[in-house]
Order: sequence, then C-alpha cells, then structure tokens
Amino acid sequence: FQSVPIHSYPPSMGDKKHGRQGQKGAGRINSVVFDLAFDFHSQRFVMSSEDNCINVYGRKGSRSYDKVAEIKLKDKIRKLEWAPPHFGQIFAAATLNGKSVYIFEETVHTPPKSGTRSQSQQGGGEYKTQFQLCKEIELESKPTGLAFKPGAEPSLKLTLAIPCEDGKVRVFEAKDAMKVNSWELASVLQAGRGPCTAIAWNPNYLEIPSLIVACGRQQGVWEYYEEQFRWILSTKLPDDSHKTTINSLAWAPSMGRSYHLIATGSDAVRIFRITPVIDKEASGDKYNVESEWSNGTSSSVWNVSWNIMGSILCSSDSEGKVHLWKKDLTNWQEIMRAPKED
Repeated sequence: FQSVPIHSYPPSMGDKKHGRQGQKGAGRINSVVFDLAFDFHSQRFVMSSEDNCINVYGRKGSRSYDKVAEIKLKDKIRKLEWAPPHFGQIFAAATLNGKSVYIFEETVHTPPKSGTRSQSQQGGGEYKTQFQLCKEIELESKPTGLAFKPGAEPSLKLTLAIPCEDGKVRVFEAKDAMKVNSWELASVLQAGRGPCTAIAWNPNYLEIPSLIVACGRQQGVWEYYEEQFRWILSTKLPDDSHKTTINSLAWAPSMGRSYHLIATGSDAVRIFRITPVIDKEASGDKYNVESEWSNGTSSSVWNVSWNIMGSILCSSDSEGKVHLWKKDLTNWQEIMRAPKED
C-alpha cells in the first residue's frame, strides 16, 4: 500500500504561466474534491472538484500521476464512474444540483499530413488527450450515484444504472457500443420511497442481472427478468443492520463460491452472505441471508470496495483512514491500515 504523488501540471509548465508550481506542488489540490474514480487497470483516474472541473490523470511510471486532460462544465459533479475497459476510455459524470448525467469518451486524433504545421510545431508541445462529451442524459430526478454493469456479454451492451432521489433506479443502454452518443431508457425499478443512497451490480454477469440498492437504511436485491421486462425484489437485507443511512455497497466477485458476499458501509462495515435456497417451494424464499461479519466504528464509513478476487475488502471512513480486511480460517481480520496524513 503506497502513496504516489499527482501532478496538477506537467513539469515543463512553469510557475509564471499558471501561478503554481509543477513538481513541488505535486499532490495538492486547491479546491474541494467531490469524487475520484480509477479505471479498471488503475492506469488513469478522473476527479471532480468544486471549481466545476473534471480532471483526468494518467499514470507516469510507477510513482506518480500526471494530468492529461481537463474538462470545464457549467455544473458541479457529485459522482464519477468508468465504463468496463472493453468499451474503451469512457466515463460517466452525475451532476450535483442538476438532473443530468454526462457521458465522456476519449477522442482519437489523426496525425497531421506531411507538409503542414502540426500543433506540436506551433506550441512546442505534444498532442493532448481530450475527452469529448458524447451524450447528456436528462432525468426526471436528481441522480445520487452511477453504476456501469460489469462484464462482457455476447451482446456487448453498455449498460448504466442511475439511482435517483425519487427512489427510482433508471437503467440506460447504449444503442451501439461503438457509438456512445445514443442511449435509451431500458428499464426502471422503484427501489423505495426515499432517495437511493447506494447501488452495486452483481459482478457475475453470467447470472441473471442483479442489483442491490439502498434507500436510507433499507436495502434489497433486485433481479431483472427480460421475459417480463421488469425488476423483481428477490430478497431484502435486514433493515436494522445499520443505525444510519447506508453510504456504500459492494458486491464481491464469487470466484467459484456457492454464495454471494455483499459489503455495506454506514455506521459500521458489515458483510452479508447470500446463499441460494435449493428447495424454494418449501421455504418460499429464493435466498438465505446471513450476517457474515460486522465491525463497529466510531466514525462514518464512506466507501467499501472489493478486490478483483473478492477476498479482500477495503473501507474508508470519515476520519480519513483506509482499512483492508481479509478472512482467515475463522473470522475477518484487519490486515492493513493507512492513517490519514496532515
């Protein structure tokens, strides 16, 4: 677990032009950061800030990240999410005060023909990475999060679930995975009466499409039946599992397990085990929900996330600390803690 610096500007850009330092100012952001999201390979991350800007950083070597693109918008962005890598460099951005979601895609530049003055010859620099606004999805309610459907189906559908303040989750699909400027509303599910506060897809894309959605302290697993064109609540998690609003949900990859693990973050970090019921007619339930593990904390848990194997859980809290949890033979143990830096 290492900390790497980020550079707001390339070292070649001096202080006089930008009013700030290059390498010496590494890792310092001059405005409030609303959200930050890494891509699948952790080679890039995108960050939104209070100054209505979205900055994209690319990995430089193994010890630092440099800013490769900057997008200025009229709205503040509350949530960012990268699409699965096989669809290209695409990310979505949900507005803070508006009712829109923006879809951005990296543009491909054709080198200039011979005999013409290129941009590098005119300005003395190289071509810059640019992200183009492909689509603005307008909603009936304010978005509270974003979740791209993971995995690669044979149909190659690029699917985005958008939870909203009216308690609904709107699922959009790109009509053509190669052209992400056209999206259509595929389905809507009413998750609760209050605002949706957290959402996560089932990463096992060979199973029936499933979402876990939290509205305040209530949370349930929804499954989409394509023959009926609707979402059905398959099971509910205990409402008394948390005392405060659920801020984050994470569905672990199964990796051969016969059950699912779902992590929740609120006033504590909790892990639930969801096991399919063999005799559904006798019990009347499709899944058996058990509490796998719980860790109480004096601070609020902001985010939970699994590694690609579903064996290590990461959590961050309001005190600025990051924890890593892993299960031994009997129980989940903290294997690493990254304290906050002054």
